[in-house]
Amino acid sequence: MKKLLFTVVLALPTLYFAQDTQKDKKCDLPANYQEPAPDKKIQSFLKKVDATIEDLRKHIAIDNDCEEKDVVFLRISEQKGNGLYDLCVKGKNLKYKRMGSVFMKANENPFDTAK
Repeated sequence: MKKLLFTVVLALPTLYFAQDTQKDKKCDLPANYQEPAPDKKIQSFLKKVDATIEDLRKHIAIDNDCEEKDVVFLRISEQKGNGLYDLCVKGKNLKYKRMGSVFMKANENPFDTAK
């Protein structure tokens, strides 16, 4: 009986937290939400290769078949060579990354050519 109770106590929280996936989460932003401001020095550098925040916004709008105004940045973490971006697009949380001047979804691998 003790083993059964121990197994149930151990398994239930594990199964409960396993159900919490990123795909199910919706982003509910307040009406007065302010997007984080990108670093101006990095943005002026990235403007030379068309990899600014506004270029990413256009890319995401086309990728997700929505308007540019529907793309809201939640977090911006970037350097000259790469960047990570958390976004809210039409109520869904998405993550994108930049490698050099190329934007892609965070879970994509540009070097995986064995598809």
